[in-house]
Amino acid sequence: MADKPKKETGLPEIVLLGDSLTEWSFFEHNRGFGWVLQEMYKGKARVVNEGKAGWTSTLLIPNFTHLLTRATSATTPPTLLITIFLGANDACFTPTTTRLRSSAEDFIGTEIVPLPRFEETLRFFIEEILIADRLAEFGTKVVLMGPPPISIPRRQGSRRAYATYLSKKRYAEAVVEVARSYAETGRVVGVDVWRAMVGEVLGEEEGGVDACNEERLPGCGLEGAREFEAGVEGYFVDGLHLGTKGYEVVSREWLKVVLETWPELAPEKLGLEV
Repeated sequence: MADKPKKETGLPEIVLLGDSLTEWSFFEHNRGFGWVLQEMYKGKARVVNEGKAGWTSTLLIPNFTHLLTRATSATTPPTLLITIFLGANDACFTPTTTRLRSSAEDFIGTEIVPLPRFEETLRFFIEEILIADRLAEFGTKVVLMGPPPISIPRRQGSRRAYATYLSKKRYAEAVVEVARSYAETGRVVGVDVWRAMVGEVLGEEEGGVDACNEERLPGCGLEGAREFEAGVEGYFVDGLHLGTKGYEVVSREWLKVVLETWPELAPEKLGLEV
C-alpha cells in the first residue's frame, strides 16, 4: 500500500532568503534572527531557511525562481513575508586588482557583483513578488536587509581592507534606497543593518553615525577607529560572520521595522496552529 502524502500543516510561511548570514542565523548557539523568529512564531508560522553560504544576489536567482514557484502554488500555505538579506558577498572585491601610481596602498577593485547589477537583481526579486497574483492576494510583504559592516582589527588595517569596508557601506545604503523606492506599495520595507550595528558601537561619540568621519567608523581598521567586540558572543566571530551580539542587533532591527510597519504580523495576531 502506497504511503499517504504528508499532511500540510497549513501554517503560513515567513521565508528568509540570503547568504551565510541568513543560513547560519538558524543555529541556536548563534541566537541568530532565523532562530529567534522560529521561536517567536512557533505554532503561528513556519520560518523557512533559504540562506546559501557564499552566494551572491546573482547566484541566488535560480533559488529565488524555485522559491517563487513554490510560494505561488495553490497547494502551498500563504507566504506572509519574504526577507532578502544580501550584499555581504556581492560587495567584496574580486582577487584581481589594478594598482595605481607606485603605492601599494592605492588600488582600483571590482566588486564580485557590481553595484548596478546588485540593485537590478534586488528590483527583479521585489517586482516578481509584487506582481505574482497569489502573493498579491495574500499581501505578501518584502523585507530588504542590507549587509552589515565588516570588522577589521587595527593591526591588520590597510587601504584595501578599508575600501572593502566602504564598499559594504555603499551596498547597504543602496539597499535602503531600493526599499524606499517601493514604499508606496505598502508591501516593502528596508532594514539598515549596517547603520544599526555601527550606531550601537559608536553611540553618541563623534556626534553619531552621520557626523562620524569615515576613517573613524567602528570596524574600519584605521588608526583611531573603534573595534567591534570579537568572538562567538561578540558582534563578529571572524570579521565577516556575526556573533551573538551582532545577531541580536539584526533581530531587534528586523522586529522593530516589521512590527511597527505591519503590526498585524505580530505572532499574537496570527491564528493558532490547527
